[in-house]
Amino acid sequence: MASAGSCGAFVGVRLPGCDGVRAPGRAAEQKRRELVSRRPNTRRLQRAQVSATVEDDLGLTPELGKLTRQLKTVPDAKLRYQQLLFMAQALAPMEERLKTAENKVPGCLSVVHVHATAQDGKVFFEGDSDAQLTKGLVAILVKGLSGNSAADIERVSPEFIKESGLSVALTPGRNNGFLNMLAKMKQLAAAVVAEGDGAADESAEGEAETAAPPATGGPTMRIMHEKLAVLKASVLEIEDDSDKHAGHVGARPEGETHFRVRVVSAAFEGLASVKRHQVIYALLAEEMQNGVHALQIEARAPSEVGPSPATLRQ
Repeated sequence: MASAGSCGAFVGVRLPGCDGVRAPGRAAEQKRRELVSRRPNTRRLQRAQVSATVEDDLGLTPELGKLTRQLKTVPDAKLRYQQLLFMAQALAPMEERLKTAENKVPGCLSVVHVHATAQDGKVFFEGDSDAQLTKGLVAILVKGLSGNSAADIERVSPEFIKESGLSVALTPGRNNGFLNMLAKMKQLAAAVVAEGDGAADESAEGEAETAAPPATGGPTMRIMHEKLAVLKASVLEIEDDSDKHAGHVGARPEGETHFRVRVVSAAFEGLASVKRHQVIYALLAEEMQNGVHALQIEARAPSEVGPSPATLRQ
């Protein structure tokens, strides 16, 4: 009779007298491998959890999170350039009539236009650029932000450009342009939703009766008037209070650093006070980054104020 030791020398072979000893054969080894393959990949799960946490901290939309992950996995800058060029080619064309001064992104090396529309509380973008690489950057934002609420778009942190790896692949000029695109799209999103939430269109006569007075004051104040005009306010008053803050933080000798803003607009009906302020800050984002230090805002809906003199005369 073969000994137990001799039985162990024949792997997967059953010998006479070895009924109680059976070495693992091919079937047993296959089963072991199947069990191992079913075990969760701990490292992969940890990476996924970290990625989800980072995306949440950056306020990324689901689609923008997906694009960020895809770009992050691209191994080098050259391949990222190729990915941007591919996205530029896939971007839907933008109508020429939409390439207006209002839709132009300031501070870009190339000419960039973006346009926003709102439907059922969601914002949709289209855009274009005269440079293919920049057009690829436009495509990322158009695809990543479209179909979301203005509030969700506002949550997106510009720091996501670092997480995607794009900041390493781009020149400082294009990095700044990309950030300006995001800021402009946030501004347009807030404006188009505010306009869509307003009352129904009024007649030309009614609009003339309730139109805000023409812009006055310095260059910054006039620009503020122009940008807030999108709210179609019945009352739009901007007062330069800079002289009252002389010597304070943010004050400048030439003034135009502190403003009092009063807006009465149908676009504010149903919006909380915080949301109304967010709309105004989004519309004036560029001014807040370039000299304006503080705003004192009064934002109301027509139902919250008394009737206008034009209404009383009727």
